[in-house]
Amino acid sequence: MDINARIAKIVESRTAELVALRRKLHEHPELAFEEHETAKAVTAFLGKLGIKFRSGVGKTGVVAVVEGAKPGKTVGIRADMDALPIHEQTGLPFASKLPGKMHACGHDVHTVIALGVAAALTDLRSELAGRVKLIFQPAEETLSGAQAMIADGVLDDPKMDVVLGYHNWPAVEAGKVGYNAEVVMASADAFDITLKGREGHGAHPHMSIDALAAAAHFVSQLQTIVSREVKPISPAVVTIGELHAGTARNIIAGTAVLKGIVRTMEAGLSEKIEEAMRRMLEGIKTGMRVDYTLDWKRVAPALRNDRAMLARLLDSARATLGKDNVIELGEASMGSEDFAWFAEKVPAAHLRIGSKIDGLDTAIHRANYDCNDLAIPVGVRVVTRAAMELSGS
Repeated sequence: MDINARIAKIVESRTAELVALRRKLHEHPELAFEEHETAKAVTAFLGKLGIKFRSGVGKTGVVAVVEGAKPGKTVGIRADMDALPIHEQTGLPFASKLPGKMHACGHDVHTVIALGVAAALTDLRSELAGRVKLIFQPAEETLSGAQAMIADGVLDDPKMDVVLGYHNWPAVEAGKVGYNAEVVMASADAFDITLKGREGHGAHPHMSIDALAAAAHFVSQLQTIVSREVKPISPAVVTIGELHAGTARNIIAGTAVLKGIVRTMEAGLSEKIEEAMRRMLEGIKTGMRVDYTLDWKRVAPALRNDRAMLARLLDSARATLGKDNVIELGEASMGSEDFAWFAEKVPAAHLRIGSKIDGLDTAIHRANYDCNDLAIPVGVRVVTRAAMELSGS
């Protein structure tokens, strides 16, 4: 029996168990750095397989290593575990039991795929070269879990030669996987701005300095950075998601607080946008008499594939699913993914696992999101074979 058939047989024997576990996790979603019960489910599964693990890595993360019987390389596999603060509106029998919390991005699916890989590799341990390091990461949705795990030493003991990431993708037909040849997802930079004027009576505006008026002017001016200072062929998004100002209808606001995020794909572009934003704030300070503070934070770099690693991953995926079931995606996503922090440190490759449900109009981060169960066995098969081949098995 060839390796494809052997992996498929193992996965088939585990699929019902993995689907059931996914549904259990879906009923009990946990937000960033709250994934205590999810981590317990992960460690319980690993314990039954006899796989050693470390919990509490990066607060609520779990790291496990499957040791092969032969010498080889160390392959990392990263799966995120956290949910979103969204009230589920699917009507599914296994819908979230926690109001205002939902696995609307499919991290429950990602978690059980990695557990399925752990089970398959355990059965194939005698043929596994090197080792496979399984990383169950918290807090991807806040783009903070990868850095927390890195700070806790996840890149060490053992060091990885390559790391694989994946994400279910409702736009891709179930049974297929998709990829981007180079850039997969955008960088994310978060900014917080405080404009400080002077409160005053609404009837006497000349005695105040209106921070709200300055904020409104700044928000409308801000988009000229993208439209007039960024090349039209260079992807960039600048979003103000929060604006807080004022305490009453007849009091001129003395303070305005703005929170936003910048997404780019080209190196150096976010720095250029930050520079332009500071220049505009200086202009508003002069023209509208407000003082300001700007706090800028690099939340995640752009996620880029290592070309050599991606080529090997795609060869393995084509051998697993067939050439027609591995498709290049037309465009990268302006969303961000903190797997990029791993990819900055270790050669990395990232796949999209098809999760489309025919007849369901949905996308990740929607209240009606659901994932096709077929994504689980397909994901386990593809990632298991890739891990074995990249480790040198």
